Amino acid sequence: MITIERDLLHVPLTAVTRASLKSSLMAAFALVRLDANTNGVMHLSCFNGETAVRAAVNVDCNEDLSVCVDAMTLKAMVETLAGEVRLSVEQNSLIVKGASTKTTLRIVDEPLPVIGEESIQTIATLSGVTFRSLARILPFASTDDTRPFLQVLHLMLDQESISAQTADGYSAGHVRESTEGPAEPTSISLPLSFARVLSTLVDDRDTLRLGTSGPNRYIFQITNTENSKDLTLATVTAAENFPSAQITTLIEEARKNTTAHLHVQQNSLMQSIRMVNAMGTQNTFIKAVNGVAKIASAESETGQARNILEGTASGEDTSIWLSAIFLKRAAEACKGELAIRISGGQKPLLIEAGSFTAVIMPMLVEGNKDPFPEDEAIALGLPEMAAV
Repeated sequence: MITIERDLLHVPLTAVTRASLKSSLMAAFALVRLDANTNGVMHLSCFNGETAVRAAVNVDCNEDLSVCVDAMTLKAMVETLAGEVRLSVEQNSLIVKGASTKTTLRIVDEPLPVIGEESIQTIATLSGVTFRSLARILPFASTDDTRPFLQVLHLMLDQESISAQTADGYSAGHVRESTEGPAEPTSISLPLSFARVLSTLVDDRDTLRLGTSGPNRYIFQITNTENSKDLTLATVTAAENFPSAQITTLIEEARKNTTAHLHVQQNSLMQSIRMVNAMGTQNTFIKAVNGVAKIASAESETGQARNILEGTASGEDTSIWLSAIFLKRAAEACKGELAIRISGGQKPLLIEAGSFTAVIMPMLVEGNKDPFPEDEAIALGLPEMAAV
């Protein structure tokens, strides 16, 4: 029998079941595997065909146990319990006992790949804060199944830093953080679904160890001694044709070709984006004129919204049309002040805040007028002067 406090079981169970998946084709994807022996450690494992997750938790165990049961059913049932939980096996059932309850779960005889005690070659060790900073660019990754090479989180590591990139063909995100990395530069393209699961499991105070256990097989170990957190995730790399060099070139050229430089407050930009959405349009106009940063929606049946951003503008007077969707992604990844670099109405716009950079392609809009016509000088109709 295994004895454990409900909260100590619920936390790792919730973590590993993020990799469970209901599938009529693969019954194993919906399972959680419990492995325990008298050494006092129980492992919980889930696998969805792309991501494997394993958690380790200390238990009071007087007999070996190895069973697979439906993951979400076990999780839902444990959430109803309180206090001490006891697990045992009777014939083909897992018996789960609470203080006044007893539940029987059918044991499923399905092979379930689990993370074992692989030999791991460490590539880098990151703080939870560093990884969560990198994960800010996940919303920029493509969700288009026809572009699998963009459905990744692309990591680049060297001796002094780690960089992350994502893109969807219309915008891209880039973050660079300082950390001690491998002796030789390394690039990894992680499947987007794996990266999203990983991002939900890493907290600021965690330590994240990145390593490899074989060709194209990567292991992430998440630990925290303060709360006995011990999670391991494994995946294989995605396609290696991510356009990293092109994204880097776009960013460098946008910096070099900047004609107007705006410094604006994130809360002011977010409020203005909501204003654009309220007009029932995504077409967004940003203008730098006479040291002022202005923003407006396209004119719609609802009306047209215009606003002056909290901040300043320097350089040439210029303007650009953008999608509010892409602008919102970038703004949400920033705090406080952010910089907007405009290179003209037909060139990529750059948004920067600390280690974060986003590049957004402009919208080539025909027919939309400048929402701020009063900024333009009006020529005086003077009569021709007669030559003397």
